[in-house]
Amino acid sequence: MYKIRFHLARGENFMKWQIKSDTGTQYISPDDVQLAMFNAKLRVQLGTSTKIHDGACKTVCAWVECEDLSFGDPWEQKGNFGDYRVRFNPRNNPNWTDENDNIVNEETFPLIITDDRTLIVVGSATGCDCQLD
Repeated sequence: MYKIRFHLARGENFMKWQIKSDTGTQYISPDDVQLAMFNAKLRVQLGTSTKIHDGACKTVCAWVECEDLSFGDPWEQKGNFGDYRVRFNPRNNPNWTDENDNIVNEETFPLIITDDRTLIVVGSATGCDCQLD
């Protein structure tokens, strides 16, 4: 199981993807690698994110949890018709939302890919060249 989030703490790993697993923690620049997250669930600690939305200082409260993870060249996989973005910014909304502002907290998707710092839910994984590492 992997836990992936965007690392916003100042320092060497600022604005990188943080990937935690049983083997440790690594940081990946979105400029260098595209992530493919399989059986990915959008997790949120709603109480904490609501406090941040109401003005509290930011702290870790959301991440993507996935069963498998693959690394590829940046923008190797492109979004297709039927794919859509999901986002999380507790200052704007304490929930994970899709492009239509539907709340998607705790939903699981077969495949989510990154496009720089954007998360894209792939509507159909058919034809995807994603390889598991």
